[in-house]
Amino acid sequence: MATVSSAGRRFALLAGVTVVAAALAAWWILSAGRAANEGFDITDEGYYLLSYRWWDSNPLALTGVQYIYGPIFEWLGYDIVKLRFFRLFTVVAVHVIFGYSFMRWLRGRRPALPPTRLFEVGGTAVVLAAGGMCYAWLPQSPGYNDVVLLGALTLVSCVLWMAAAVDRGTPVPFWIFVVFGLVIGVMLLAKWTSVVVIGLIVITAVIVLAGQSWRSVACGILYALAGIALTALVVQLFVVHLSVAVPGILKVNKFIAGTSYTPSQLLHLYWSSTVNLLGRTLAAHGLLLLATAVAVIARWRPLRIAAAVLALVALILSVRHVIVDNGALGGSQHIQMYAETLLAAVLVAVVAAAGAVIGGRVGVTPCSRLGRENTRSWVILTLLVLLPLVQAFGTNTPLYTIGFNAFAAWAAVMIAVLTGIWATPVVARLMLAIVLTGSLVATSVIAYTGLFHYPYRSVGHSQLTAAATLPPLKGLYLSAPAERNFGRLAAVLKPYTEPPGRPILALDKMAGLVLMLGGRPLGEAWIAPKERSRTVAGIEEVCRQNRPARPPLIILNREISDLEVNALRGCGVDFRTGYVQLAPAKQTIGLQVWVPKSERAAG
Repeated sequence: MATVSSAGRRFALLAGVTVVAAALAAWWILSAGRAANEGFDITDEGYYLLSYRWWDSNPLALTGVQYIYGPIFEWLGYDIVKLRFFRLFTVVAVHVIFGYSFMRWLRGRRPALPPTRLFEVGGTAVVLAAGGMCYAWLPQSPGYNDVVLLGALTLVSCVLWMAAAVDRGTPVPFWIFVVFGLVIGVMLLAKWTSVVVIGLIVITAVIVLAGQSWRSVACGILYALAGIALTALVVQLFVVHLSVAVPGILKVNKFIAGTSYTPSQLLHLYWSSTVNLLGRTLAAHGLLLLATAVAVIARWRPLRIAAAVLALVALILSVRHVIVDNGALGGSQHIQMYAETLLAAVLVAVVAAAGAVIGGRVGVTPCSRLGRENTRSWVILTLLVLLPLVQAFGTNTPLYTIGFNAFAAWAAVMIAVLTGIWATPVVARLMLAIVLTGSLVATSVIAYTGLFHYPYRSVGHSQLTAAATLPPLKGLYLSAPAERNFGRLAAVLKPYTEPPGRPILALDKMAGLVLMLGGRPLGEAWIAPKERSRTVAGIEEVCRQNRPARPPLIILNREISDLEVNALRGCGVDFRTGYVQLAPAKQTIGLQVWVPKSERAAG
């Protein structure tokens, strides 16, 4: 009867975990679906969408992500809302695949756990709930960061299938290696700096396969290379000739080589910002980490009581800190605050794991399952700890701004630690369970508030009440002033923007305006005030290779510089003498709109 009772309690516990995690996952998924038709950012999101709109006719791009999402955007009828739903589908699907792959591997590492599929289901739900961080602050439309993150999680899923096969003594299915190579090819196309995270995952895969045989390693490499070759072939035959795509990407990277961050500068930025975050996290949640360490090694009853009291106080103070300092709110303005919350959560798991392993080896605590893990398992867990930061390499911001969107990897680590320290005192296990649950709640709140209260460069949900009337924005709801302004600008420029596809130069960071006016970029779709030499190089390249049949319309939110004026001469355009301002800026929503004199006279 005792055994039945114990099994019943475990089943009830797994059922409870599944229900709570599934509810939290449903919260952020439904929130993302509800917000899919709200808001529009004319800067970064506008840049993504403009490059996708003209993916097959404008090869000048920093990355090749337009060759991934561009055909999809075209297939969806250039519908922004549908593209956002497509992103939501990919985020959910990849997190489910990663969660199940992880739990399937972990099942073999935790033989004492209940033999029920609810174990895999519950763990997958936990990982899926953690996937809400993909909606913490970025634009709702997909970009290259999505390809790298989802690609990295897919590659790790492949590694987990390899590890499960090695643990069971069975051959690794060949299709796992082919998928591995296919995903690598897509990631490299989307963002070449993803080679850093790819390299780390490949090293892990080699270590895992070496546990079976070096022949397995060799076969895996050959099949993966075949997958990469297949990606290249599909792109070449059905998407874009690599002789067109690769030179365009190389040219843009050459444009920015002299003005962008050097590798040493980036590494210094990454190191200093990460150390700073670690210091702030220790200052805010150091007592929680100390309480975890004490709880893990608390062997005698008085020490366990003291550990329980310390843990309670630490949890209360940490929760208070999260609430008072907005550590569970989404939006770009809250990244530093919620980064402390998420980092503290995984550090609790790391401290608990270290305490359980070290304590077991020195005899302070009973030896836990975690202390009996093999080298392959530790390599995989280390990969998961490092993955969120490493997959963000290449960004010119602190790693955690992009990296913590991969919080699902840390949720997996916490599951592994929690299920591997069952021999430690109940206070330690309870603390980690509370922290894991709290981090999932925080993730869902971050996603919800990031979508509705602090959406990326947009007003909040309550102000997005006006249905967009411009065809490129069909289905979206904007703020009433934004819809009114965009409509006015489109109406004023209608005689000059028909038929669609006219080149438009919008300075600066106004790619979304070009998209909604039905125009196409002159040079790169991305134009930023601090990268004028890059903008100029793009204009000159386009005019040298294929001068536009119609002179561009020029929209300015600043005075045009001599750099741009000189670049336009390469297109046969003399801005100083050949253009006239269409109307006073107050009539064109505060922007300067310049049109060719010949067309203005004809009008």
